[in-house]
Amino acid sequence: MKHDYTIILIGRNNFLKSISITTGYLIAIFLSFAMITISALGLFIRNANVSITEIKQNMAEEQYRNNLKRTEQLKEVVKDIRMRLHNQIVIDNKQRNFLQVAAIHQDIWSMGIGGSNRAKRMSSLSLYDSKILEELSESIDILKGQTKLRMMSIRELETKLSQNFDLWKHIPSTNPVPGSEISSGFGYRIDPFDKTVRMHEGLDLSASRGTPVYATADGVVMYADWNMGYGYTVDIDHGYGFVSRYAHLSKIQVREGEPVKRGQIIGRVGATGRAVCSHLHYEVIVAGIKVNPVNYIDFKNIVFD
Repeated sequence: MKHDYTIILIGRNNFLKSISITTGYLIAIFLSFAMITISALGLFIRNANVSITEIKQNMAEEQYRNNLKRTEQLKEVVKDIRMRLHNQIVIDNKQRNFLQVAAIHQDIWSMGIGGSNRAKRMSSLSLYDSKILEELSESIDILKGQTKLRMMSIRELETKLSQNFDLWKHIPSTNPVPGSEISSGFGYRIDPFDKTVRMHEGLDLSASRGTPVYATADGVVMYADWNMGYGYTVDIDHGYGFVSRYAHLSKIQVREGEPVKRGQIIGRVGATGRAVCSHLHYEVIVAGIKVNPVNYIDFKNIVFD
């Protein structure tokens, strides 16, 4: 059974108009309106989803850039710490040589001490990011191990130093001519007189004639006189197997058998003997063997008792 519906339209000036609509037609109108509404709503949701996806993607890209930046910063920090620890290893080797303590093997330094604590791969990270994180984690583990090893070494050296303070006073460890520079090092060189290759068994320290020459450690003067090609020479026996030699002096200011202290003036720079110009020829002898004095001299500091 069909039903008619009357729609009354009221316009301006109270104008009335009525429209008769059948039930089927009214249903069609509602269905059309519903379809349009649903379509519009679907389009809105789709656009909203696209916008949310873009926002999430932008946020992910921004986070990736930030993580990449932080990773590069962390790499620089690790690089700086690695360089600092390398310098500490060099200092540690020199300190051990100075105190006559066995050096720590390079293989041990390369790994440090302590167990590895590698980061587990996070499922949210890519394979590339996980690899970078693992490399950084491994580097940090090694640096931590090297730091621990250096701290243990410092404690060992401090104990050794406190137990052997008298030994330290007798190790030739200062620059005999403070402020001077090395003009010729330890090792083979062309002899300035006969132009042949000869072993240079000490250091030549440039300085003007008359510059004070200081004893590099406590000891007793065992020789103070002319010594052939060395010219005027002073040899000091420091005990513990250490002897230091100061050659080409223009003046000797100590006597054989005289006790001397580190930092005491023992003579003046000159060019006596087999010398081309004014300088100090300095040697360090350990257990009868001439060694490179550079391994014992602290050129940065002047340490006198």
